[in-house]
Amino acid sequence: MTRKKIAAIWIGVASLLAVSTSAYSATCLNNGDVLPLWNNGASRSAITQFVNEVTTAGNPDFVKPSARIAVLDNDGTLWPEKPTYTQFLFAFSQIKHESAQHPEWKTETPYKWVLDNNTKAIFAKGWGALLPILATSQAGLTPEQYSKDVLDWLSTAQSPRFKRPYTDLVYQPMIELIDYLHAHQFKVFIVTGAGGAFIKPWSEAIYHIPAENVIGTAFGYTYKDGGLIKNDKLVYIDDGPQKAINIATIIGKRPILAVGNSTGDKAMLSWTTSQKGASLGMLIHHTDSAREWQYGADSFEGKFTPALMQAAKQHQWQVVDMKKDWCQIFPTKAERRTL
Repeated sequence: MTRKKIAAIWIGVASLLAVSTSAYSATCLNNGDVLPLWNNGASRSAITQFVNEVTTAGNPDFVKPSARIAVLDNDGTLWPEKPTYTQFLFAFSQIKHESAQHPEWKTETPYKWVLDNNTKAIFAKGWGALLPILATSQAGLTPEQYSKDVLDWLSTAQSPRFKRPYTDLVYQPMIELIDYLHAHQFKVFIVTGAGGAFIKPWSEAIYHIPAENVIGTAFGYTYKDGGLIKNDKLVYIDDGPQKAINIATIIGKRPILAVGNSTGDKAMLSWTTSQKGASLGMLIHHTDSAREWQYGADSFEGKFTPALMQAAKQHQWQVVDMKKDWCQIFPTKAERRTL
């Protein structure tokens, strides 16, 4: 082998290593102990200034601990929603697992599309196909069995792009934010369009947010002989205005901090920041195609339109540019949490 070929091989190896580690770390433009994975800039400053104001006794914007409510979206805000929502992948797996007991699914859409791996047809139909799949994938299970199925799947399923478990692909800067808020006596809730029952089994282990602080899309239960069985009746989709409604109904207090990433979070942010007194709204903008994904108005997942950007300017929400504001995206090996 010539020296030129050897050199070319080493250059290729170095390039692969650079790509594989780029999601883990980079030079952080932040020498402080607070939110060290957030580069110095408007977003980090807005967070630390806001938290300082609402937690300092005697400050005009001081908020007592019982009213320090923070609400965070999940998909696209705490972990990736590309190439598609993780819960969809789990539901597709559930349908395939149960298909032997339902031979009619071989010809019945949308289940046929799942068995044929025809995701193009599923997403072309949109929620008209996805909701029946989500409903059927969990109907008939006890809450305990469904939680076990979720954890079993997450323990083995991996992202085809990053070759890591999905719970190993949370946004480490957001984990820092959650821990920072907890340290300042905030009550932190997840308010997500994903199924609450899908996230509750692992939210505390991965996010340090207990199951009772997770609000999400819900399907119904049937009570029978002292037990509960999940059914296929949709209770609500926790998206858009329904997020604000569910926060008021379930938490019973208006948040002072809200973080989302798409048009589905607009109402939650608007309601949070339209009150008297201190409040903060933030949008995570997916701008990093190398370390994560870059997408916007044309995306099925996490639609970020020019109108949403205009709303951010109008209401003075912070727009977090993932490429510029985060010096690291995913946890390092030492930072990983296990189920």
